[in-house]
Amino acid sequence: MRLIPVRHAPTLLAVLSLAVISHTAFNASRMTVSLAAIQLKAPTYMVGLLLSLYALLPMLLSLPFGRWIDRVGTRLPMLLGAIGLAVGFSVPAFWHELPALFVNSACVGVSFLLFHMSVQKLTGDLADGPERLRNFGYLTVAYSISGLCGPIIAGFLIDHAGAGVSFGASFAGSTVLIIVAFILLKWRWRFGAVTPAQIAAQPTGATSVRDLLRSSEMRRLYLSVVMVSAAWDVHQFLVPIQGSKIGLSASQIGLVLGSFASATFLIRVLMPWVARHFTEWQMITAVHCVAAVVYVIYPLVHVHAGLMFLSFVLGLGLGLAQPNIMALIHHVTPPGRIGEAVGLRLTMVNATQTVLPTVFGSAGSVLALFMSGTLTFAPLFWGVALMVGSGGVALVRRPPQRGAGDSPRASGDTD
Repeated sequence: MRLIPVRHAPTLLAVLSLAVISHTAFNASRMTVSLAAIQLKAPTYMVGLLLSLYALLPMLLSLPFGRWIDRVGTRLPMLLGAIGLAVGFSVPAFWHELPALFVNSACVGVSFLLFHMSVQKLTGDLADGPERLRNFGYLTVAYSISGLCGPIIAGFLIDHAGAGVSFGASFAGSTVLIIVAFILLKWRWRFGAVTPAQIAAQPTGATSVRDLLRSSEMRRLYLSVVMVSAAWDVHQFLVPIQGSKIGLSASQIGLVLGSFASATFLIRVLMPWVARHFTEWQMITAVHCVAAVVYVIYPLVHVHAGLMFLSFVLGLGLGLAQPNIMALIHHVTPPGRIGEAVGLRLTMVNATQTVLPTVFGSAGSVLALFMSGTLTFAPLFWGVALMVGSGGVALVRRPPQRGAGDSPRASGDTD
């Protein structure tokens, strides 16, 4: 069996290309904002606020944007998203002041949301069944590549541009990338317009999130979204704190986090092989179980090599989650509401990214007042293990019966 049907190959390649270009520019911008704010002598809380704006507005707008994409298709939102990204990147490229960075954070966060949601919907619409899961596996690999390229490109431009224009050069580089994406989308790859079949499939009358979550399978899926997102974000937050507590150097902590990132990339490359042997729900259940076990053990290991191994195992587990969740969303969502379902998932993901660092940071401060030693933050790790593990137990006891390959349903938006 071919990994991708021939008739879909050019369009999938186009979608993945746009994803890599836009995500590279986005990641370069995020890194540059932090460094530029520090150079402008912004206080720490303001740097945090700049970064939180990338997730705060998308958290509020994901759901209405998703419903709009369902109505108009993906082409117009992608074009508008590209224009918004170009504006957000170009303002601090020419205006080297703190207010320009806030314009960047707000504009880029919202515009990339439009672009990313459209890319995700298109990726799912290009195939059904096992082919859809493979497509999402390719998409997550593409985002892993651009997640690496963005900071490297930004760092190179910052270090090698002339004095006084270094950060502007990085923002200008992001602007050039997104202009390339706009040109390709506007004049080279004409896809993403809403089709008559999709218009006919759209629900009549008012819709609500409650209607979307009426299915028990949808409720379980979104509960898994929250738990997996929490496990991912908490790892990025707690590992530096725990590593410092047990005396690891900054480079050693970086290697622990790097082990996690390399594992997520590896498992996504292997996704086509894994998908031939396990269903989506089986893999998601395994994600919960692996994450729970790793979080139980984490605070008990004080050796650098052991932490790298645990981080790698956790990366293998959590790296499986995103493509499977995205594939299942396309499978179980009622016709005509894919964009809304994608928007709801991104709302939940952005909410965890906005709230969890503050909550766990506050909890860690309280624990430090009453506990000392290498197990000071162990209750935080074990709390995450209990949360994620409970989801795994629920899936084991009452596993959903359907998988994305069981009864493929036709979808459009591939013209």
